Amino acid sequence: MRDLTDALREFSAERLTALLTARADLAVPPPSDLADLATRAAAPQSVRRALDSLNRRDLTVAEAVAALPEPTSQQVADLVGFDARESLDRLTDLALTWAPAPGSIRAVDGLSRSFGPHPGGLAEPSAYPLDPDAIDHALTGLPDAAMAVVTKLMWGPPTGAVRNADRVVTDPVTPIDHLLARGLLRARDAHTVELPREVALRLRGGFAAASVAEPSPLPAGRRPARIVDSAAIGSAYEFVHQLEGILDELTRRTPAPLRTGGLAARDLTTLARAVGASPERVGFALEVARAAGLIVTTGPAIVPTDAFERWLALGPDERWVRVVRDWYAGPRWPALARTESGRPLGPDAEPGWAAMVRAAVLAPLAPGLSVDAERLAELAAWQRPAITRAGKPEDLVEAVLTEAGWLGLTAFEQVSSLVQALEGTLPDDIAARFPAFIDRLVLQADLTAIATGPLDRPTAAALALLADVESRGGGGVFRFHAGSVARAFEAGWSAQTIEEWLERHSSTGIPQPLRFLVADIARLHGTVRVGAARSYVRIDDPARLETVLAHPAAEELGVRRAGPETLVADADPADMVALLRELGLTPAAEGAAGDLLATPAPRRPPAPGRTRPRVIDAVGIAAILRTRAEAHESALATEDALTTLTRACAEAQTVEVDYVAADGVASRGVGVPTELAAGTVRLVGDDMLVLPLARVTAVRPAAT
Repeated sequence: MRDLTDALREFSAERLTALLTARADLAVPPPSDLADLATRAAAPQSVRRALDSLNRRDLTVAEAVAALPEPTSQQVADLVGFDARESLDRLTDLALTWAPAPGSIRAVDGLSRSFGPHPGGLAEPSAYPLDPDAIDHALTGLPDAAMAVVTKLMWGPPTGAVRNADRVVTDPVTPIDHLLARGLLRARDAHTVELPREVALRLRGGFAAASVAEPSPLPAGRRPARIVDSAAIGSAYEFVHQLEGILDELTRRTPAPLRTGGLAARDLTTLARAVGASPERVGFALEVARAAGLIVTTGPAIVPTDAFERWLALGPDERWVRVVRDWYAGPRWPALARTESGRPLGPDAEPGWAAMVRAAVLAPLAPGLSVDAERLAELAAWQRPAITRAGKPEDLVEAVLTEAGWLGLTAFEQVSSLVQALEGTLPDDIAARFPAFIDRLVLQADLTAIATGPLDRPTAAALALLADVESRGGGGVFRFHAGSVARAFEAGWSAQTIEEWLERHSSTGIPQPLRFLVADIARLHGTVRVGAARSYVRIDDPARLETVLAHPAAEELGVRRAGPETLVADADPADMVALLRELGLTPAAEGAAGDLLATPAPRRPPAPGRTRPRVIDAVGIAAILRTRAEAHESALATEDALTTLTRACAEAQTVEVDYVAADGVASRGVGVPTELAAGTVRLVGDDMLVLPLARVTAVRPAAT
């Protein structure tokens, strides 16, 4: 085989499908033919992506191939010190190497470039290498300072700059003199010395810096699965419940992002206090909400999107599955926001490697396994060595496991069954164990309401008008007070509507104190009405009217008397409402006809466009490439056959012609070609045949 294109022609449709699946970037856009595919497969950027998907053993073999002169074969096993056939097959299947002939291996250009000028930290093979005994003898009695030099060069780069590197040393004085005199360093030019490859390998005791043996898997946990899953489901529901509360708070508070991006520490603390959670958990929930498109962080405020309303329409288990998958595949690394200088939703929490690291850390997890952070770090670093570019594996694992615990993927330091939702579907028996929505409340005489489970959205939305959250839990405790009940009146509810709703949703009836509260607010509500004139205020109590006029802000808002019960202002109605509420009044919005207006529901901004992973039809693309390759091979065969027929016709030679008959049956004819014209050949033998050249599959001289 001359090149990678020739090697790819030997790939079956199944092997091409596997290649395009493993290296999805090669299929976007679909390659035009195998030559195009080969060019992409050898591109350095694509090769780098493919190398990032390799485990430590395969990556070590790939670097050894890049370090050896081409073509190579058994030398790879000699260099790495283990049977490399399986890894070499993997590299060939990924189109990172190809075999020009049986038993030999060549690397694509991008592979060698990916490991820099010194793959494996080794110099080029020596023209006259030292044997092991000579190296051991040269190292004997070597001064400590000289040994420090070779130790520094041992793992690469193997070169260093010195003066007069090519000098002849007869009486060594300096450490470099000792190394040059013993052949442990060689001059590459007048200014550069190099540690010979064989010396570095002898000092290392092998090619790789770390063991290529796969670490042992995680041990089985000791707790029963049902207990672990129950605790995990509790954590999962708690997270979803807190997330809903946080987004409801954002609807009311709408904090502005910092100029540099992210949420201010003060706003984070306020949110955390409102939902009864730690700032770290609230910051993580905000990051998850952003990944799921439930909030937007651009513009003047951080607010929920219309996707939040659609999310609320889902069941508890569906809500959890939606956000946990977006967290798993998202590009952000929330742990960066938990650092001293970090900010939730800040611009620095999107490093580009987040999804890859999460996948590597969580890949070894399966239901029932014990979560051993130290062993998990070893497994992740072995399975995906590329994660070490992101940081220490131990720190990365700690960050992921913290968030996995909050989400319910783990509990009691053991993997729960919920982890199956990351790559597949949540089992039905697990989904059924999530708390079911309820629409009933326990109303108490102390003006509180207790929800014994998660409220469905219509009930929760209505209760949010009537009462404030006092504490959160599986359901929550809500408190009625004058301001909260007035809020319902402002939304257009009447006293009768409120009492009917409470009767319908209470499992204990309406306590007398709550009836009195509703009746009191009904008598007071609407005695102050606000409209646009730019604004006007009608007050039927002269004392209250004078209180408004005397407020320091009245002059700033342009408030003035327009009648015995009417004020007008050069301010928007919303500003007047805020002033009146500050004075302890309960104003109601009024329409042009004098009727009360309901407070409109908040308008949600649209969720940001989400980048969906492109669905690659690897099977279809592979089939097209194979068809085009076969057509190309058929064209080459036809071209060769035409050359042979032309020569035989000129020299009147007898040939054997393989062809496909009109009925599709493979056939053979023997004779002398006498005429080549109009895409046909006339063959004269025992019988005369006129064959279309397109049906000719092979031509060879007839046996004598």
